[in-house]
Amino acid sequence: MAALKIMIVEDEIIVAKDIQRILKMLGYEAFDPFSNGKKALDAIEKLTPDLVLLDINLKSSEMDGIQVAEQIHQHYQIPFIFLTAFSDRNTLDRAKQTEPYGYIIKPFEEDDIRTAIEIAYYKYTKDLEMQNKGNRFAAALESLDVAVIITDSNEKVIFMNKMAETLTGCLKQEALGKDISVAMKNSPTETKSAFKSLAKTVVGEANGKEPDTQVQVSNGAGENKVAVNTFPILSINNKINGCAFVMSSSDKPAPVQETTDKSLFSFLENIYANNSFFVKKDSRFVRVNFQDILWIEALDNYVIIKTSSKEQYILHSSMKDIEAKLPPLNFARVHRSYILQLEKINALEENACIIDGNRIPIGKSYKENLMSRLNMF
Repeated sequence: MAALKIMIVEDEIIVAKDIQRILKMLGYEAFDPFSNGKKALDAIEKLTPDLVLLDINLKSSEMDGIQVAEQIHQHYQIPFIFLTAFSDRNTLDRAKQTEPYGYIIKPFEEDDIRTAIEIAYYKYTKDLEMQNKGNRFAAALESLDVAVIITDSNEKVIFMNKMAETLTGCLKQEALGKDISVAMKNSPTETKSAFKSLAKTVVGEANGKEPDTQVQVSNGAGENKVAVNTFPILSINNKINGCAFVMSSSDKPAPVQETTDKSLFSFLENIYANNSFFVKKDSRFVRVNFQDILWIEALDNYVIIKTSSKEQYILHSSMKDIEAKLPPLNFARVHRSYILQLEKINALEENACIIDGNRIPIGKSYKENLMSRLNMF
């Protein structure tokens, strides 16, 4: 494996040269340090570093380290680690919003740099795996040979697969967070009304599906007669808080359609039926009910589960593994280091959620998805 290419952005020349020396000694390819944030940004595309070590307080630059980090986060898929001495609370809060992959505290030792880089790059590669594979919920629904749209309890779209985009002529990005009628923008008024009505009346048992409905769905280029089956989605409190629409050509052979319906319902049931998991505490396993979880926080190679009972559980696990065990309609990743339960949000600030008096940061790359899932006026 080729040595990692590392960019250093640090305006204390002696410190920067010392970091470069340590990096080379550790076997990394270290570029000559940059003392100016803007010049570092200008050089990123040419140098294509694998990782950036970035001083949080660049005094000899028109941009401080946090502003540089914001640009890296927004425009480049490159992990960065902050170099920092003591900083005030406001600076640290700003730094969190950029979602760094770690911090190196000054003064530092060789082992501090090695450990921070190894952990940061490991987390980064795992994040890439998550992005490339998608989560198991979306991946499973994308694999079905039918169109699927899922709405929440307010008839707002929270998921569309590719087949649904093709059938309706509406892209997922256009529909997410919007009323189900937006997804049916190219279809007749009667079809929009039918979907609204179905979403409102899916209040039956979760161990079956609503009766079939046939409607005309248009993608803007032509209309198709479509059979629509609806499935109620259970919350962790065993209440129906969403609806899954499964659409296929009305002339599709019945045995195939029945098989698809059963496989989809089996999948949905598997995702939502469980309302708890067991975690190890001391010498025994204890049950943690999903409805009691406030938020989950990453801490190095551990995660901390915070609950409404003030009990907390520390597990040796990754956020990816924990996220895969949670019901996706109830929980949301709002930051690289935080997953929270949507119903527990008490208030929203510009870049944070307030839960039980605690301020949970919202990462920029997660903010749009979070806002689309909240019932806001």
